[in-house]
Amino acid sequence: MFGLCIAAVIAGGLYYFLREEPLTDTRQESVTTRMAFSGSKLTEDQDGKRIWELTARVMEVDPKTRWIYLTDLDGVLFRADGTRIVVTAKNAVVDPQTRNLEMSGSINMKASDGPTFMAEKGRYVAKDRKIFATGSIRATKDDYVLTANELETDDKFDKIVIKGKARIVKGGPVQ
Repeated sequence: MFGLCIAAVIAGGLYYFLREEPLTDTRQESVTTRMAFSGSKLTEDQDGKRIWELTARVMEVDPKTRWIYLTDLDGVLFRADGTRIVVTAKNAVVDPQTRNLEMSGSINMKASDGPTFMAEKGRYVAKDRKIFATGSIRATKDDYVLTANELETDDKFDKIVIKGKARIVKGGPVQ
């Protein structure tokens, strides 16, 4: 009888551990959805002064990363001297940690004191007030027209570094 009980316990244990059951995943899929807003304005102030102001047809916020995605961007970068740069782009992303702005798709910038700028991709680094761009760049300042593949400048367009098929023409068309 004792042997029969031991055999039953062993058989039950083998059945329990060797049976094939489908495993169920107890983890739930992490579905990241963005919260979308329209008609909103995003601003950045530092020491009581406006740094930039952005509006877009659609703003989406990723709740996990807090990154802000903008479609059809219209914005203004405020310079330290009080002048402004009006910015438009098809798409943009704002990093909430650095407050930097990544832009793509027909970027246009026009400064209130004259310089203009066009590119396919660009980045505004808020901390240093620097502008970086790549792809079919065209910039104008005074009566100079600049074309290049890469550009780096401050927000005053005082010092401009260009690379790749760079060309500067004095007296060219400013449009």
